[in-house]
Amino acid sequence: MPTPLFSLLSILLLYLASPGPGLSFLAWIALVPLLIFCQRTPPAKAALWGLVSGTIYHLFLVYWVTISMETYGGLEPLVSWPALGLLALYMALYFALFCYLISKTKNRLALPWFSPLLWVALDHVRGFLLTGFPWMDLGYSQYQYPLLIQTADLTGHHGITFILVLANALLAQLLLDRQWFRQNKKQAGAALVVLVLILGYSVARFYQVKGGLQTGPALEVAVVQGNIDQALKWQKEHKKISLERHLQLTREVRKKSGAALVVWPETALAFYPSQDPLMDYVQQETVQSAPFHLLTGAPYVLRRETGYAYYNSAMLLSPHNRPDIYFKQHLVPFGEYIPLRSILPIPKPIVESLGDFSAGTSAHPLDMGAAKIGVLICIEAIYPDLARRETALGATLLANITNDAWFGASSAPVQHLAMAIFRTVENRRSMARAANTGISALILPTGEVLHQTGLFQQGYLSANLPLLSTTTFFTRAGFLFPLLCLAATLIFLGIFLKKRDQRVK
Repeated sequence: MPTPLFSLLSILLLYLASPGPGLSFLAWIALVPLLIFCQRTPPAKAALWGLVSGTIYHLFLVYWVTISMETYGGLEPLVSWPALGLLALYMALYFALFCYLISKTKNRLALPWFSPLLWVALDHVRGFLLTGFPWMDLGYSQYQYPLLIQTADLTGHHGITFILVLANALLAQLLLDRQWFRQNKKQAGAALVVLVLILGYSVARFYQVKGGLQTGPALEVAVVQGNIDQALKWQKEHKKISLERHLQLTREVRKKSGAALVVWPETALAFYPSQDPLMDYVQQETVQSAPFHLLTGAPYVLRRETGYAYYNSAMLLSPHNRPDIYFKQHLVPFGEYIPLRSILPIPKPIVESLGDFSAGTSAHPLDMGAAKIGVLICIEAIYPDLARRETALGATLLANITNDAWFGASSAPVQHLAMAIFRTVENRRSMARAANTGISALILPTGEVLHQTGLFQQGYLSANLPLLSTTTFFTRAGFLFPLLCLAATLIFLGIFLKKRDQRVK
């Protein structure tokens, strides 16, 4: 009888496979001990250890939450650590449900098929329930292997998760019961064919897309990494110093590359552009002195009938036109806004230390003429549907501007980059990623990283990025694949429950 150590072994392997430790290949075997444990354990016990294991796993995976809340949010450990615990516990609920259902349906539903369907279905639900937090789904672990992730242009990142769980489930089934393969040759053969076809498509698609990048239009793009200390960033006396650093780096990279578009990080302008005379200085020193476009993050304020509305924005400054502005749509709960603020009993000091931004509503790309830019501000890069909608509306280039200084010296910046990479493959768009303290990167539509910076370094990157205009199946169909997985999971469970009722009668 497998012990609970099997589930703990799986979460250790899953963590080691995640960005940070970076042993991505372990994701292909990480779930095997857990699946064996669930198949040989009563449902209640499997769920309990799934909850325990899942909580431990997510504590390690998102431990950086406490860095953000304490170091830069000014909150006490008595607030930040319970918050981390609640987040990890919430994420673990999906892990526990997976373990419960795998145990409950053992010997009734085929493990190699039901496991990947169920895992993807739960990932999809977690991606939108309670505003959604799809942080580091299993498929993201493969971000370092462009040859293996090209299926994302059909299925999104969920397709990569599917084949990982399918491979794990086939191996677990082999270790559990070799007779199953002899007794279920069609099912086993179909699973192996699916694996071969998906991986074959991925390799062929990689070389097909890569070959086409040489002949189409392109744009010289530069990203600037100012490496501004988060503790100094919003101090009044430091905003001019911060601005001068970005300007100097821009002059250097423009002299070196002649970039037509320069991208600064999220809130690189640490002031309200409509209210601060420094904005005139920015215009004079950048786009008015040379024919290029500047995309920069900035806080923005608009006057409404009911008062003022504050936004986290991206501004595209042009040599000849008025600035084009994008307002961040997907805000960070308890970071940029407080959900259920009038209901939740949140102490006033905590409320005052958190943000109170309004959400934007438009996904239309910013137009610089040579390219249309789909902007993803910070955490928006982890939500596939935002990049998909911007691409569907005509974006030919994606720009992810972020300030990962909030994460400190943790694994979060690597995790954030890994998820952003998948947006390029899903939509076949290049991406310019400017991060205040790193990791900044220039990424091809194949998911290959052309150049990237280190953490907490000052510098810039530049490259000629391809501008594709064709749309992928994922861009057109969206979350069709995970929805099919969810529907198939419910059908499987319906069949299982019907058979169980017949046995009872």
